Amino acid sequence: MEPEKSLIREFLNGGWIIPLIGAASMLARLLSTNDRSGIVCQLKKIFVASLTSTIMWALIHDLHLLDLHKAVIYGITGVISPEIIQGIVNLGKRFSNNPDKFIKK
Repeated sequence: MEPEKSLIREFLNGGWIIPLIGAASMLARLLSTNDRSGIVCQLKKIFVASLTSTIMWALIHDLHLLDLHKAVIYGITGVISPEIIQGIVNLGKRFSNNPDKFIKK
């Protein structure tokens, strides 16, 4: 249980900025395109970008990388979060259609 407590403590001590980086990068993507989707759809994309960046933070926060490199990774994760989620969904669909192809006995 101790690693979970330290992860939460680290998030409160500075990791909370990561969802903002992801959201800001998605906001920049939305502002730079001619996407005419509604405000609710755009808010969903911004929220998903912040969640995806937070998940990435949980995965790489202990790696020995420069903080600048980590910030770039979080930003890029936020920008491409719709593609990341779609790729995971597609992989799951392919696995559910033919699990024997992925699991070799």
